[in-house]
Amino acid sequence: MVALSILLVGMCLAQPAGARGKAVNWREVGRALAAWAGLAACIGLLKILGFLLAFGLFTFFLVAVMYRRPLGTAAAVAVGVCLGFYLLFPQALNVTLPVGKLGF
Repeated sequence: MVALSILLVGMCLAQPAGARGKAVNWREVGRALAAWAGLAACIGLLKILGFLLAFGLFTFFLVAVMYRRPLGTAAAVAVGVCLGFYLLFPQALNVTLPVGKLGF
């Protein structure tokens, strides 16, 4: 993945200045960085909250903030995704998910 990223940057820099395309859309960059920051917060909360709660909050953030859906929809999606992970990994596959200090 790193090699392909370096290749992509190299190919972009090798193009003439006029052929590089349109200007940077900073709003899109900000949204991408917000999603990345949400993922970083999710990873940071894994040991404290456990996988299910941390990932549920991350899913809620993505649906409510990034996709601008109603809070009820975001909560339903987050609960559904957490339930799906719980039913798939610990129940069906017998694989434990990281548990936090709250026991989830």
